[in-house]
Amino acid sequence: MLAPIAEWKSVRKFLPQPVEQEKLISIMQAGRRAPSWKNIQPWQFIALAETPDKDKLAAGFSMGALIKKAPAVILCVGKLNSWEREHQRDRLRELLANTGVAMANEDIDKTFLNNRIAEALANTTSSLIARTFENMGIAYGFMILEAMNQGLGACIVGEIDNELSGVDSVTYNEIKSYFELGDTDIITAAIIVGYPAREPAVSPRKPEDDVFQIRG
Repeated sequence: MLAPIAEWKSVRKFLPQPVEQEKLISIMQAGRRAPSWKNIQPWQFIALAETPDKDKLAAGFSMGALIKKAPAVILCVGKLNSWEREHQRDRLRELLANTGVAMANEDIDKTFLNNRIAEALANTTSSLIARTFENMGIAYGFMILEAMNQGLGACIVGEIDNELSGVDSVTYNEIKSYFELGDTDIITAAIIVGYPAREPAVSPRKPEDDVFQIRG
């Protein structure tokens, strides 16, 4: 697994060739299978290939030209309502059942939800947004590696005017309305996908000693 990871590079220029639907589905399946805190899965992925959809989404990104030119785009949406207590209980109940454990709601609350740290993290919108972005990042990693596995190139495009920036909320809200997203949905990123026009060089990384250590 490390070998293909080491060969990863962001691809921003693509051949004028459509991406097969089954490949886009495989990429989104990889995101769906990504791990998340307490199995919350606070995400939704929307594959775009039509020019009007891409143009509309691009209006909210500082690097919108990349979105307009890409053969396909996966719109990544964070779902803040995933952190509502009943939703958390449902996801935890599923996770526990998968290991053969059954718990009543009060036991799930006592074991997983009614502790000082969990309650503090669920206390403000800013902390919920931060938790959502953290989990979304895990899904991005899974999806771009599956894109590479499918013979495609991909690049995560961030720097969007969303709930974190609030620079132009009118345009952002228009985009959310266009894609039928709700008030508790956040557009967190877009992943551009296509067949590479050229193979860029692998990006340099910090030296190992600057990044990790082994103790003991």
